[in-house]
Amino acid sequence: MPANFKISVLCNRLKLITVLAAAIISAAIPGCAANFSSHSKKPYTNTNGAEIRKKFTFAVLADVQYAEKEVAGRRNYRKAIIKLRECVNDLNTKDLAFVVQLGDFIDGGPNAAAELDKALAVFNRLKADKYHVLGNHDFAGIDRKTTLQKLNISNSYYYFDRAGFRFVALDTMDISISGGWPENSRNYRLGEKMLNELRQKNAPNAVAWNGAISEAQEKWLNNVLAGADKKNLKVIIFSHHPFTPPGGSHSVWNIEQIVAIFQAHDCLVASFSGHRHAGGYTEQNGIYYITIEAMVEAPQQNAYAIVNVYHDRLEIKGTGKVPDRTLNIKRVTQKK
Repeated sequence: MPANFKISVLCNRLKLITVLAAAIISAAIPGCAANFSSHSKKPYTNTNGAEIRKKFTFAVLADVQYAEKEVAGRRNYRKAIIKLRECVNDLNTKDLAFVVQLGDFIDGGPNAAAELDKALAVFNRLKADKYHVLGNHDFAGIDRKTTLQKLNISNSYYYFDRAGFRFVALDTMDISISGGWPENSRNYRLGEKMLNELRQKNAPNAVAWNGAISEAQEKWLNNVLAGADKKNLKVIIFSHHPFTPPGGSHSVWNIEQIVAIFQAHDCLVASFSGHRHAGGYTEQNGIYYITIEAMVEAPQQNAYAIVNVYHDRLEIKGTGKVPDRTLNIKRVTQKK
């Protein structure tokens, strides 16, 4: 009998055994049939129809605000770097695609540059890719150019794509008097003008430690989201200042314009921010807005989260003060 014929018979028998085994297990355990179709293009699902095959995982943390300062209220500045070290050690045991630091990495002051170097020495021990978002305290006692150089940021707002998702980092200190801009710069002067106008309206967010997104960045954002719409990508926003609630004291100055851009694009799934130390969560028109609790105010528990990304949802697994949440993706209609 030819050797090729024997191999063919053996392969056919193995295929038959595999099919029979799958059928027996599927009959014994309802809902398992979908997981035996290696050629299926549909996501693996459980009995409730939820996908069980994870795409990737990332982590987020906010408001470390490390400084060699005495405790002030709930803020334990010195201990923040200890919590950051614990966070990094834990995250290095996970299989992470990347980690995002959502701003206010340091508290700032006369030793801001040295304290930023010290915090970065800890953060840079992360094995995963690392990304930074700019916060108001990141420019307290240090100019914008120096901060960006130390954080290795070439552009203060940017995006990157991964496995069907687009991640967009915004600079909410782009227009501000506290964004590290020289006082004679256009961004600083526009910040003064906008802040004065908001103060005349008695706006709750009319404070110097907030800021706005510039017209140039708005245009860029709209184009980036339009590109994601065209490519059928799901989008997640990262920023320091939150975009909800509209009347909140911690929100970005031009919140209405930015949220209008968000809502004009079906690709947008969620927005992660910091700044409001107590944290927060809401959903508006199918977009989730998550504010991560401040690490500087969690000296005992810590505060950070990993986010498991699925085709149909985001699963947030919080540590310490950050709660667990499951966010079902609603706004993106997949092309057939």
